[in-house]
Amino acid sequence: MTHGRDAEDAKLLQAGDIAGLLAAYNDTIVGRCVARLRGSLDAEDVAQNVRLRLLSEFHRGRSYGDLPYRVVVHQVIGWTLGDYHAGRPTDVPLPEGWEPASPDASDEVAMKYNLRRLFETLPEKTRAVLELRYSLGLEHEQIAERLGMKRNAVDQALNRGHSKLRDVLVADG
Repeated sequence: MTHGRDAEDAKLLQAGDIAGLLAAYNDTIVGRCVARLRGSLDAEDVAQNVRLRLLSEFHRGRSYGDLPYRVVVHQVIGWTLGDYHAGRPTDVPLPEGWEPASPDASDEVAMKYNLRRLFETLPEKTRAVLELRYSLGLEHEQIAERLGMKRNAVDQALNRGHSKLRDVLVADG
């Protein structure tokens, strides 16, 4: 079994799939931290710091030669737990230039679709104000200028719209 896992790890490392590697070892990381810290609330924090440490090493281009990745994972877990017990900080800064994964594009499309459906329940002027505010991100003054309204009228339309949307959401919820 370990030979199969090692072969899979080697493929993931070669492909640069650190997310796949971390996912494969997540139960191991969390399990050892929980067991070693006897279920302490800090166990999940330490486990997260193990993952960050592994991520940091990967982004720094660290290679392990012929050493199986599972051995590296267990070693980093041991070091991080040792640092925790010694009272040393276990937080590792994220690698330079690291960006979290971008949100799934389908989530944004679904959100816009749901907003559009909610806005359809509003009167035309209120809907126009809310669409400019939340779909285009315009400020109150910009909305007033674009729609030929006073700033106060935009504020009132936003308040009415929020109130009506709140009523719709509470009724659905």
